[in-house]
Amino acid sequence: MPSRVPSPRRPRLRASALAVTSIGACLWVLHAQQAVDSRSLAEVLSQNIPLGVENKQALLPSFDAAGRQSSLMRADVVRRVDDERLYAEGFVFEQFGNDPKRDMRIALPTAFYNMKTSTLRSTQRGKVSLRDVQIEGDSLIFDTTTNCGLMEGNIRTVIFDTRGKSNESSSAQLPGKP
Repeated sequence: MPSRVPSPRRPRLRASALAVTSIGACLWVLHAQQAVDSRSLAEVLSQNIPLGVENKQALLPSFDAAGRQSSLMRADVVRRVDDERLYAEGFVFEQFGNDPKRDMRIALPTAFYNMKTSTLRSTQRGKVSLRDVQIEGDSLIFDTTTNCGLMEGNIRTVIFDTRGKSNESSSAQLPGKP
């Protein structure tokens, strides 16, 4: 009796069905993330971080309307202090722009985040890093809605080498210096 050879088309159909199912699942997850993001950050935080509960190794991503990650909040410990404020230890906030050159990172030993005013505050030395500059100071206030902040006390700013951007040679001299 002749042996039956399996049709090569069947595995392709199964693979195609699997790919369509996977794509559908990915679109569903993306749609679910977009639906979550229609809520305000305060609503998301208040639902995910209950009052008085300590959350360790917390990660809270945020996505824009297109489903692209726009920010990531990480903390060793996050605790909701009251209806308006969160307290965090080992806090890092990363904000991602459309252009990676505009990404920003804020690192703070401790911080308070006010969910109603969308402001981040710290009275301990922190660091703000951009692609070509790094600023450290003794205290920080940062508004996450306007992306504006204020850093005070013993400010240290490091501007990284920008000669490649300005087309200056290494022998360039300061004005008024021979």
